[in-house]
Amino acid sequence: MCVKYFLLVLLSLLVVNHPVAGQQLFEEGVIVYSVRVGPLEAGGGYLEHAGTYTLTLKDSYLRKELRMNSGYQNVIIINKNTGSIYSLRPANGQCFAIQLRKSDLEDKMKPYMGFSEQPVPGKMTIAGQPCRKLLIQYKDGSSSILYYAANWKTNDSSLFERFPGFSYIPLSFEYRNEEGITMHFAAEKLEVKPIENSVFRVPPECKIITNAEYKSLRN
Repeated sequence: MCVKYFLLVLLSLLVVNHPVAGQQLFEEGVIVYSVRVGPLEAGGGYLEHAGTYTLTLKDSYLRKELRMNSGYQNVIIINKNTGSIYSLRPANGQCFAIQLRKSDLEDKMKPYMGFSEQPVPGKMTIAGQPCRKLLIQYKDGSSSILYYAANWKTNDSSLFERFPGFSYIPLSFEYRNEEGITMHFAAEKLEVKPIENSVFRVPPECKIITNAEYKSLRN
C-alpha cells in the first residue's frame, strides 16, 4: 500500500513539473534574421543577403541591432525599468549613444497601430519553428504578409514597430522603408538562452548625446 501511494505521488509530481507543449512566452534569448533588399529596379529580384537583424531580449531589456553589408548599422537599446532608450550610431569616425524618448518610438509605431489580421492558408517551418501565415491590413490601405511562430508569444508591444501590439513573433515579413526600399526579413535562429546584462549597456567608447545634438552633427 505504501509503495503504491509513493508511486502515485511521484507520478503526480512528474505531471505537474513537466512542461506543457504548446505556446510559450519568449522572455530571454536571441532572434536572428537574414535581411534582403529589393527589388532594386523594375522587375528585379532581391539581393541574396544584404545584412542581419538581431533581437536580444531579457526581462525588461531589449536590444535591436541592424547591420547591413553596406556598412550601415543601427543599434537600439531599451531599458523599460528606467525608461532609457539609446540609439548607437557612428558619425564622423566616432560612436554616439543618442538619447531617445519613449514618444520617439511611439511616433514611429503610430501609423501602423490598429491594423487588422486575416489568417491566410499556408504554413511554413522557419528557423525550426512551425509558422502560420497572416495578412496584415493597415488603416491607410496598405498591407503586409507575414509568417509568425505559432508556439511563441511576447508581452513586448514594441518588439516590432511595424506590428505594434502583435502578441506572436513574426519570423518572416517585409516592408518598404522610408527610402522606398523593400526589406525582407527571414529568421535564421530563434534561441532561448541566458543573456548577460552587459549586452544592454552603452559601450564606454560611445559618447552620450541628445537627438538634437546628433542631428546637428549630420547637417
